[in-house]
Amino acid sequence: MNTAKKWLIFWGVLAALFVGTFAIVLSGNFPQFTIPFSVFASDDKGEKKEELPKLPTLALKDVNDQTLLATQTQKITDLNQAFSDSQNFSSSQGMADILEKIYGPSQDKKNLFDFYRKIYPMVSSDESGFVSISLIGFGQRLIEEKPQMTQRQLWSFTDTSGTRHDYTVSLTFNEKELTSLTAEDGSDAKSVITQADTYLDKSADFETAWSELVRRGTDTQLYRQMKKAGLDSNQTEFKALEKSINVTEPAGFFDLFKATQGDLAHAYLSGFYHTNTPTDGQSDYYFRVRTSAKAVTNFTVVYDRLQQKIISIHKQ
Repeated sequence: MNTAKKWLIFWGVLAALFVGTFAIVLSGNFPQFTIPFSVFASDDKGEKKEELPKLPTLALKDVNDQTLLATQTQKITDLNQAFSDSQNFSSSQGMADILEKIYGPSQDKKNLFDFYRKIYPMVSSDESGFVSISLIGFGQRLIEEKPQMTQRQLWSFTDTSGTRHDYTVSLTFNEKELTSLTAEDGSDAKSVITQADTYLDKSADFETAWSELVRRGTDTQLYRQMKKAGLDSNQTEFKALEKSINVTEPAGFFDLFKATQGDLAHAYLSGFYHTNTPTDGQSDYYFRVRTSAKAVTNFTVVYDRLQQKIISIHKQ
């Protein structure tokens, strides 16, 4: 084959390739190649996260602290008025009648009898007697998933020598009945609560502080990374996260972070308790975290109402 024919064949083939390529471009029918996404996906994407059932939550936004305070202090006023008459301490039944009139029928009347037996030396003589009842703490708790009121009271008496004796009484009740009453000798109360304590109205401030903690402290990706490395609270990335949250004593944050698997929205409020110390005005907020289908871990978040700041987090 001579040179002219070779060049003619070459240019013919080249022209055919050009025309074919141009036709593909016009038609849009490009060859397609598929690469599995799993080649690029990280290992933990393939892990299916266990979805745990949510827990009932106490609706803090529905709680009016001042209304609640007024209700609590009124019960204390009613108790003081009733027991100013020493005849109401003349028998365990007499004392029980007063308590049940104010709080509703008792679920366990033996608790009332045991309490009367404890204070009997203080009310059995004309030379000793009742001084006063004061409110030292109150709140709400979800008990068997139903809201219950809680109170801690300081009952003060004097004995025959004039020496003062204090008892700490803890009550749980609802609108219909007194569900529990326990008493112990002595009291560590530093201050009592009165109707004038308007600064107790701080639930909204706590909600703001807690929402900010949830926003700053939630990092599920970091949790997955830490889980692979053994969940060590000294890991550099976690220490950086810990410093970013506005908690005075953040040591307990790791337990909460671990229990919620890095998502603090999975901590559910189950109650609160207000006290009234002269220096801090502390409130405890109780949270529950479901860690498995059946297991629940409890946490207490300590809040300073005066500083409007979360002080600490404690695993129970």
